[in-house]
Amino acid sequence: MRKMLKGLSILQIIIGILGAAVGIASLTMGNLMDSLAKLPAEQQALTAMKVSAVLGLISAVFNFSCGWCGLKGEKGNKSSLSMAVKLGWIGLIAALVSGVLILFGDVDIERVSTVAASSIVPILFLISAKSVSREFKR
Repeated sequence: MRKMLKGLSILQIIIGILGAAVGIASLTMGNLMDSLAKLPAEQQALTAMKVSAVLGLISAVFNFSCGWCGLKGEKGNKSSLSMAVKLGWIGLIAALVSGVLILFGDVDIERVSTVAASSIVPILFLISAKSVSREFKR
């Protein structure tokens, strides 16, 4: 399980870095497009893009934190491992809430597949972090 936690932690760190890059690029593009948005619908779309970019940055920081704590915890740092388990629970809850919101209204195979795919990493991360935590308690 330690190898799985290490792999998932590295994946979380990579996702966090990529998410931060996309979020920063989106915010930069949004700021550059501010002067071009004349119609109210364009301004609303631009605001939605900026809000989405900020949420993406928050998610990126969360993913990076999960990965960092998991990586340090895998090496034996008990406080980091404890934090990884807590962040794993938060990530799983966030994935489930997001899944419910995605499925709200129209349930089709594409949406169900999206929810299932987005829940895999948080589930596996939590399972591996809890398992490694139990190993260190022995």
